[in-house]
Amino acid sequence: MKKLIIYLFLLFPVILNAQEVAFQYGFGYGKFNLKDVRTIQNRLRNAAASIGARITDDFPAHHIQSVSIGGISASGRYHAGLNVAFLTTGGRVHVADYSGEYKMDMLLKGYRWGFFHRYYVPGNVPWANMYIQFEPGILSSRLRMEESLVIGAQKLTDESLSFRSTGLYLEPSTGVRFKPARWLHLFLGCGYEIDLGGKMKQIGRKDKVTYNGDDRIRWSGYRLNAGLIFAIPGSAFD
Repeated sequence: MKKLIIYLFLLFPVILNAQEVAFQYGFGYGKFNLKDVRTIQNRLRNAAASIGARITDDFPAHHIQSVSIGGISASGRYHAGLNVAFLTTGGRVHVADYSGEYKMDMLLKGYRWGFFHRYYVPGNVPWANMYIQFEPGILSSRLRMEESLVIGAQKLTDESLSFRSTGLYLEPSTGVRFKPARWLHLFLGCGYEIDLGGKMKQIGRKDKVTYNGDDRIRWSGYRLNAGLIFAIPGSAFD
């Protein structure tokens, strides 16, 4: 709640001084570096190698959803505001046969809060133009690890641990905005997210023990995105 209040406070002058207010919904696809998280998964696989466990899911690329509210300048060239995005992926170490099953699920979620700054490049085509965008912000991540071991019909192990990580990110991107209507616009873009990543801290521990001293959750990777922009009333796009 504290973060939300701070972001809304920063967003207020943007909306107040804008010629138009714009709402945006984005749907994208991203690849994730997650080097330290994959290293943890490899350690867990090696610890269970004696029973034949292997990695069956390795934090694959996944879709990303985002919503934003911002302001557009009177010239229609500058667009800035608050963007909130949700990221998710996961990993699994697994082995199963007639005698039982071992499974370690690693469920990862991320929430991004950032301020985007977009510049629409003037062009000769009236219904489309390119844009350049920079978006810095804060990324909060949660990693939940769920382990289970079943022998026959008896569950011998059923444990879970959760970790959190908060760090900074920067995503430069570029793309094209299409204008099928004065109030409705489409965009298609690509970029690369750079995460600094905060140290992983175990949730529920007062001493805030990190998982392995300096392990971090970094979502860095390529991004593809598309979406809709609703401008009110839309005259800034003339």
